Amino acid sequence: MSAYTPHETGSRTTASGQKAKEGYTCAANFVPIGSVIIYDGHKYYVQDRMHSKYNRHVDIFMESHKKALKFGRKEAKVQVITPDDKHLKIETRNKEKHKTKNKKEQQTKQIKQNLKSQSTVSNKPHKLRAATVLKPQAKP
Repeated sequence: MSAYTPHETGSRTTASGQKAKEGYTCAANFVPIGSVIIYDGHKYYVQDRMHSKYNRHVDIFMESHKKALKFGRKEAKVQVITPDDKHLKIETRNKEKHKTKNKKEQQTKQIKQNLKSQSTVSNKPHKLRAATVLKPQAKP
């Protein structure tokens, strides 16, 4: 196990396309991207890859080169949770998915409120009708 920084890679963009974040991102070749590696009670999400010669190595992302040097290289036992482990729930921090879900829920709620307000304004219940289906005519 070791640490890496933008100083070594020249970029904060990971192999998954996400921006690397300290305390969140790690690189590992032996598990699929999206897996979780738990080291010392902290969850790191595999978002990056390393050189192919490192097949049993974990690299933790750090902002500071000084911190990474202090972390050094060490042998460590880690717990690995892959996306295939359906019986274990992996808590994701992807705020965009959460925002999208909330936005869809709000849109659905708004549509229901609009339908309800339409039916109360006219004092008649709003009835949904099936759309007319036009069948193609046979050629003469």
